[in-house]
Order: sequence, then C-alpha cells, then structure tokens
Amino acid sequence: MFRKTYFDLEKIPPHLKLSEGKIKEILEKKIKEIRNYFKKFGFKKAVVGVSGGLDSAVSGVLAVKALGRKNVYFVRMPYFGITPKEGLKDTEKLAKNLNLPKENLITIPINNPVDSSWKLLKKFKNGDPKIRKGNLMARERMKILFDLSLALKAIVVGTEDKTESELGYFTLWGDQASGIEPIKNLWKTQVYQLASYLKEIPEEILIKAPSPGLWKGQSAEKEMGIDYLEADIVLSAKKDLKMSENEISKRFKIQKRKIKKILERAKIGQIKNSLPYELKN
Repeated sequence: MFRKTYFDLEKIPPHLKLSEGKIKEILEKKIKEIRNYFKKFGFKKAVVGVSGGLDSAVSGVLAVKALGRKNVYFVRMPYFGITPKEGLKDTEKLAKNLNLPKENLITIPINNPVDSSWKLLKKFKNGDPKIRKGNLMARERMKILFDLSLALKAIVVGTEDKTESELGYFTLWGDQASGIEPIKNLWKTQVYQLASYLKEIPEEILIKAPSPGLWKGQSAEKEMGIDYLEADIVLSAKKDLKMSENEISKRFKIQKRKIKKILERAKIGQIKNSLPYELKN
C-alpha cells in the first residue's frame, strides 16, 4: 500500500500512524467537506499554488477529487534562478496524472515584481536579506493567487500542514493565506502517509526533502535545525497525548535539548497564529 517517501514510515510511532482504513476515511471526509464548503458559498472552481512539493500536491489532489479536474487550476509561480526546474517538471507530471486540462496549469514567473520591490527595500539593512527577499516571494505568490481567484471566480486552496503551523514555519500573509486549508489538521508525517497512498502523486515528489524553495539549497529542517519526525512526535505527544517533556524523552528516546528546541520554536507559531492582535478596549 505505502510507497517510499522522504520519511521512513516504519519509524513513525503508533499515535501518528494511519492505517489504510483510516486514510480512506480521512480522504472521504476531506473530499466531502471541500465539496460542501464550495457549494455553501456558491463556488465551483479552485486555484492551488503548486510548488512541486508534497503539501501542495496533496491539497491539489484533494481539490481535484472534490471539484473535478476542469474546475481546479494549478498555478506555478517560479522565481527563475532559484526555483528548481525539477519542481516545475514534477508539477507537470502531477497535472498529467490527474488529467488536468492544459489550460488549467498556469505558469506566472515572479522575478520582475519581486526584484522591483527588493531593489527599493534592500537599502534598509536590518534583518536577514535572504529571509526578507524570500518573504517578498511568498507574498507575491499570494497576490497572484488571490487575483486569479477573483478573475476565475475561484477559492484559493491552501497547502499548510499542522506541523508548519505549530512551528510558525510560514510567511505571514504569504503561503499562509488561503480560503480553505485541506491538510492543516494533519501532522507533516501524516500528510506524507496520505500522499504515499495517493497514486496520482509522483514518486519524485514523495521522496523530496521539504523546502519552501525561497533560496538556493534551502532545506526546512536545516533552516530550523529541527527534524520533522521528531517535531511531529514532540508536538503531538505534548498536545494530543498530554505528555510532559520528561515522559516524551523517556518514551520516544529524544534528547531533552531537542525537545526544548522544538517547543521553543513552537512559541513562534503561537505568536504568528495569534496575529493580528485585536484591541480589547
């Protein structure tokens, strides 16, 4: 049933593991909920920002299964020179596997608008320029998706998973922005399990290391200094199993310093997910 993925699915602990029956149940419920949401608000079409990564692939497949291939638009927004060509090809393969109409695979490069903004902003020297420009890229993509949603009378389908949300590993009002989030209630390793089951997702996407692709060689795990599998175990044990740090360390054989680092990083997620702050008086 399960295909090879970036994560060794055998190492995933029981409380994060999804059986074939559970995956079928999750897929059925998500497809039904997406369909009902669109119907409730009078929409038939969806736009999905697809990067060649796994999260966007799963969200894209769910949208197609819920709404039909003719009603879903995959939007590639490369920054040429940084966006890997393999990612563009992987998205083409995904679209082909889903039998998506050619006109529903849209490509809009973002080099010119990002460079134009960065030319004016880079004179302000504070902050990591790599991250600042990467945030500009993420927000430029958001602008494109929401303009297309208006032009096509569509809803923007998000691609954020629970792990990234909890860790705050997203750009505020960039890749975080959407009209509906199909996989935000699933931990990263659970999204991979779902993806492994979905035959439409190419193997190249399944085995790829997670990365936002905002600069050359970017790796999500290296940037945060956090292993995604360990993050899933720690955060789910803390939130879902109500375990203490000592209990987590003992049961899952994770060093306490790593647990503290993950929980410290999760504070960023708490701050980001609480914005904007609304005055009480």
